[in-house]
Amino acid sequence: MSNSCQQCNDSKSMSCSIDSINKQENEGTFEKYFWYFIVISAIFLFFSFYFEISFEVIIVSQIFSLISVALSSKGVIESAGREIIKKRLNANALMVIAMIGAFIIQKGQEGATAILLYSIAERLEDITSDKSREAISKLIQLAPDKALLKTKDGIREILASEVKLNEIIVLKPGMKAPLDGVIFSGSSYFNQSALTGESIPVLKEKGDKIYASSINGDGYIEMWVTHTSENTILAKIVENIETARLNKSNTERFIEKFANYYTPIILLISVLIMVFPIIFSIGQPIDWVYRGIILLVISCPCALTLSTPLAMVAALTKLSREGILVKGSKYIEEITKIKVFGFDKTGTLTEGRLKVYDNIPFGISETKNFSIIASLESQSEHPIAQAIVLEAGNQKIPLLEVKNFEMIKGKGVRGQINQKIYEVGSIKFFKELGYENSETIIDEITKVGKTPILLGSNKKLLGILSVRDSLRISAPILLKGLKKRNYETMILSGDTQNTVDSIGECLSINLRYGNLLPNQKLEKIKTLQKEIGPVSMVGDGINDAPAIATSNVGIAMGVSGSDIALQTADLVIMNDDLTKILVFLDIAKKSNNIIKQNIIISITVKISMAILTIFGLMTLMLAVGIGDMGVSLFALFNSLRLFRYKSKFQELSEEDFDVSAKYLYCKKCKLYQTYPQHHGREMIKSEERLVCWQRLAAEIKEDECSEEFELKCQQCNEELEMKLNAL
Repeated sequence: MSNSCQQCNDSKSMSCSIDSINKQENEGTFEKYFWYFIVISAIFLFFSFYFEISFEVIIVSQIFSLISVALSSKGVIESAGREIIKKRLNANALMVIAMIGAFIIQKGQEGATAILLYSIAERLEDITSDKSREAISKLIQLAPDKALLKTKDGIREILASEVKLNEIIVLKPGMKAPLDGVIFSGSSYFNQSALTGESIPVLKEKGDKIYASSINGDGYIEMWVTHTSENTILAKIVENIETARLNKSNTERFIEKFANYYTPIILLISVLIMVFPIIFSIGQPIDWVYRGIILLVISCPCALTLSTPLAMVAALTKLSREGILVKGSKYIEEITKIKVFGFDKTGTLTEGRLKVYDNIPFGISETKNFSIIASLESQSEHPIAQAIVLEAGNQKIPLLEVKNFEMIKGKGVRGQINQKIYEVGSIKFFKELGYENSETIIDEITKVGKTPILLGSNKKLLGILSVRDSLRISAPILLKGLKKRNYETMILSGDTQNTVDSIGECLSINLRYGNLLPNQKLEKIKTLQKEIGPVSMVGDGINDAPAIATSNVGIAMGVSGSDIALQTADLVIMNDDLTKILVFLDIAKKSNNIIKQNIIISITVKISMAILTIFGLMTLMLAVGIGDMGVSLFALFNSLRLFRYKSKFQELSEEDFDVSAKYLYCKKCKLYQTYPQHHGREMIKSEERLVCWQRLAAEIKEDECSEEFELKCQQCNEELEMKLNAL
């Protein structure tokens, strides 16, 4: 109802400083016993009407009305006084002027009723608005104040704010993480629901990120601190919600500017309605004064000024609960203008975890092929090398001694094993070395988006391992959801065009751009903005930051994202679940619709009642009850509907879709065949067949993939076994 926040006296955007949220308010007697004052005020108002109607004692009636006003109007009068001192007029000032005018024309009961109803409405607004501030306050309290610091002398408890970067803290079973960090030792399941919206605990192991407020399960954890207390993701969420008013939507800014001119204009019109008929002797003067007073009340801009910020802050708070960090309400409006969604591939559409698939030897055994490649790669820190060595360990492949190791940056490695020189690397590397090629097999591997790692010696190709990054299980749900919402989609990746085309085929993405450098991604965004319209870019890496910054709405992955990508993005998906983008779109659409409803209802009701007022068909009580309090409360409760939104997307765990088997084996025929894949991941066993994993991940029946594979040998019809090794 009022245009200023009771906590900070700033423009009412539902956002107060963190200090004012944490601070215990020193409520005065009126605020503390508000409802008692209101009840007593209502009793005096009743007697005011009673004495005038029953005994026609006007003076006594007006005195009772005045007492009623004194009991109910403290907050309204104080706010009006502050604004008048600042040479500004707000809704409270208009209401006080209307009340004084009502007493002047001896309609004190109606003036007292107006103030009483207005005070009640303002109190209800504050109670409702406090829900958003309480949500922010609860966020602040999620992380504990104390931390267990590991030192040379043992473990000691200190304030979380005193912990420095790269120090090690301990999390005992059941403890909340006080800071962000990376696990140094131990493993445990962590409940991240307060921050990411995931209801299912997530297994965290050495090297995994931990966020402040995450609850440790039953493991003993030691973690490196990567962010101090003021820089944790949780602190950033609170800061961004609190400062969201700095990134107001265009609608909010327009309404605020409009209200600055609207109030004095309405006051002038009301005065003219009172004065002109008197000057030209039209009707009874007291009737026109009364109509002018009613117009003042009806025209209070409360509902109009509340219509946008209430819905926006409700949306921001709801999104934070869903694990979506939005850095300003303007992006809730901006996202509705987007025409194209662009995606990085690695770490965004895919998990960013490379896995070994094919083991293809030429003249040597599979074990030897894997062993030599893994032995050489064990000397390298490249992600592909790490994936190969990890899989060798899983399959218990022996690592051999390597001498004279040499790394050829960006191409491959070379080393001596058992007096023989071997080379391992990319197709390009082997072409440069003049190796014989196996084009057909390599083409088959690259065609489906796998990356071949070649092994050779003395210009002779000895074997191939293929690696591939698996699609995120939420990726097809997101892309199909965007398609249903009529968005264009594209991939912008530094990966090979074959790999990009493979992922694009799996996800039905038409615009596919591979082999792009960071600046080329940026230029592609600019081109599409000119040709098609506003673009949103979704990424996670340092190389995505320029494109994210250039796009109209930049989106970053919270878990896998680099610090620069997180800082650059306008929107952060805290748990890397791509379906959260659809949740954001749904909430944004709903909030924008609510804003339109609030504005249309407010303007329609006020214009209608203003017309009725001019013709003498409106009373002051109706003006307050419907034209002011009614539409304001409508805007409040209509905005709160956003909190009822429930995501329709199921929570899917990557672990449920991980398959350890690499081969299918027929005992009778003694034959192995490579474990089948579809849509960028391994197929999943369901009853007596393998089905495409998207059948389990699909949200609706139409999105299911019908691809399946019978677990029967094509030669003898015997049941096939699922095996890790072809030995």
